[in-house]
Amino acid sequence: MVVVVDATENMKLPYYKKIKHYGKYLPKAGITSLILNKGAATHFVVYESQFVAASTFTSVVKWTAATVAGLGAYDSVSGATQITQIAPSSGSSTVPAKAGELLNLVYQITGAPHRARSWAVIGELPEGLNHLNSTNSNTDGITGIPSEPGTYNIKVRAYKGSNNSGYNYTKTFTIEVAPGSSPPSITNQPQSIKISSVDKVNLKVSASGNNLQYQWFNGESGDTSIPVPSATNSSLEVGPLSSDTKYWVKITNASGSVNSNTSKLKIIDNYNSWAEKQFASNPELMARENDSDEDGLTNELEYVIGSSPKKHSIDPETNIYLENSNLIFSFKAKKTDGDGYSGLERIYSVQESNDATQDSWTTLSSYSEITGNDQDVTISRPLSSSKKYYRLKVQLREKS
Repeated sequence: MVVVVDATENMKLPYYKKIKHYGKYLPKAGITSLILNKGAATHFVVYESQFVAASTFTSVVKWTAATVAGLGAYDSVSGATQITQIAPSSGSSTVPAKAGELLNLVYQITGAPHRARSWAVIGELPEGLNHLNSTNSNTDGITGIPSEPGTYNIKVRAYKGSNNSGYNYTKTFTIEVAPGSSPPSITNQPQSIKISSVDKVNLKVSASGNNLQYQWFNGESGDTSIPVPSATNSSLEVGPLSSDTKYWVKITNASGSVNSNTSKLKIIDNYNSWAEKQFASNPELMARENDSDEDGLTNELEYVIGSSPKKHSIDPETNIYLENSNLIFSFKAKKTDGDGYSGLERIYSVQESNDATQDSWTTLSSYSEITGNDQDVTISRPLSSSKKYYRLKVQLREKS
C-alpha cells in the first residue's frame, strides 16, 4: 500500500505540500514528502524540484531524489521486486507527455531483496529530456521539456551495485509525446489608416492559436518600450489624435509569440474636422455654404484660404497696383496651421485671362503650385493695350 502524509514535523524541512494520492498530484516544483509503507518497514522519500523560467517555457536546472531522516539502507519487504511509475501516470507502463510542456517521469524500485545504488536508461530519450541518474536511491526519474511528438520506448534499469554493476532489474516504459499547442499565427494584420484629427478608429487583428494573450504598443513593430495601458484585446480603439501615430500588437500563448505589422495612422484633416473645432458650441453653423460672419465668404472658402469664419476677413496682405507701367500683384502664401489642417498643405497658383470666362484662365508658369509657408509673393506684369484679368487660385491638398 502506498499513502502520502504531511511529514513537516518529522522531516523538519522548510516546505511540504500535502497531496491526496501518491503520484497523482505530484507537483512540478517544490518538495513533496511521501511515505512508503511495506509491512513493518517505513521509509520517507523526498523529491526536490527546482525550475527557473526561461522565455515561455520552464527549464529544469536541478532535480534530485534522496532518502532522508536517517533511515539507513532500504529494508527487505514482502512482494516481488519491480520498477513502478509514480508520476505522471501512477502504475502504468505508458508515460503521457506533450511537446513543449514540462514532463516529470518518476519511478521507483520496490520489493525484496535489493536496494538500488545506481540507475541507467537504455534507449533514446525524446529530445529535451534528461535522465536524473540517481545514486543510492530507490527512486529515479527523467525530466525536461520534450520538443518532438512521437512514441519512444526506453528501458529503465536499477542496479544493486554502484556504477551500474551487479544484479539489476529492468522496466520498459513507452513515452508518448503528443503534439504541443501551436504558437500564435496572425491571419489578418492591423491596417494602416488615414483619419482626421477628430475621428476614432478601431484597429483589429485576427490570429489562430489557443489561449491567446494580446498587448498593444506605440511605435514600430518589435519596440516594446511604450505599452498601451489596458490594451489587451484583439482590437484597440484610438483617437482623436493630433499627429501621426503608429501601433502594433504582440500575441502570445504557451508555445510562443508573434508580432504584428505596424499600423500607421496618418492624420489627414478635412472641412468637417475644421468645422467641428470652429463651431463646436453651435453645430447648426457648420454647413459648407453658410457665411457665419456675413463677410461674403462661405465657411468652405474661409477654410481653404485660412481665414476666420467668425469675423469679417479683410486681407490687407493681398494687393494689386500699378508701378512704372507694370501691374504689381502681391500676396502672402499662408502655411496651414491650427485645428483642421493636420496632414495638409496650402497651394497657390496665379492665373490670367483676357475675358474672365470660365474656361479662359491659364496659369502663369513661374507662379504655379506655390506651397504656402507664410512667405510674401510678388508678381510683376507689363501693361498691355488689351484687357487682362488676374486671379489667385488656392487649394488644400495632402502633404507630399
